[in-house]
Amino acid sequence: MNMKEEKFKPNLIVEEMWSHLEKSIKDRNHDFHSAVFTNLDKEGLPSSRTIILRNISKKNKKIVFHSDYRSPKIEEIKKNNKCLLLFYSPVLKIQLRMKVQSTIDYCNEISNTAWDNTKLMSRKCYLTSVAPGEIISSASDNLPDNLKGKEPEKLQSEKGYKNFSVVTNQVQSIDWLFLSSNGNKRILFDYSNNNNSFNWINP
Repeated sequence: MNMKEEKFKPNLIVEEMWSHLEKSIKDRNHDFHSAVFTNLDKEGLPSSRTIILRNISKKNKKIVFHSDYRSPKIEEIKKNNKCLLLFYSPVLKIQLRMKVQSTIDYCNEISNTAWDNTKLMSRKCYLTSVAPGEIISSASDNLPDNLKGKEPEKLQSEKGYKNFSVVTNQVQSIDWLFLSSNGNKRILFDYSNNNNSFNWINP
C-alpha cells in the first residue's frame, strides 16, 4: 500500500475528520467553523441556515451549536428532531453530511455552563428585542441603541440569557466525501443504534 492509499484508511479518515472539527471550534478561519443546519419547518419543508460550531465530542459523536430560543426552528426541532448538518471545506476538498438527532437545552445546567463560556460579543446577539424571523418595518437588528458597534457590559449581557439555548446534535451517520481530480472518494460511517460501522460508497 502506497502513501496515497494509506491516507484513505477508514480509521485515519475518522481521526482527521474529528481533528478538523475540534480545531474549527476556536479557529474562526477554519472552513468547518460554520455549517449548514437543516430541519423540517411547520409545513414539513426543509429549512436551512448557517450555524457556528461551538463544541463537539468525538467520543459521544455530538455536535453543538447555540440558538436564540425564540427562533422558529426550536419548536420545529421539538416536533421533529431528525435533522442534517452539512460541512464543506474548499481547502481540504472534504464534504461532511451528517444525519443527526437534535435536542434543546434551555435554562438548565447545560445551557448555563455554555452561557458562562460565551463571549460578550456573542451574547450581544441575544439582546435583540424582536424574535428571529419576525416581520419588521425596516432593516434593523433591533439591538439597544447603546450597543451599536460595541459589545455589552457583562451585567447588561445577562439579560440575554432568557433567549439563549444550546442545540446538541447526536450524530447518527456521517457521509464523508473527498473531491480530487485523481478520483473522488466517499465513505459512510454509521453510528445509529450503537453501531460503529462503515461502507465505501460510489461518489
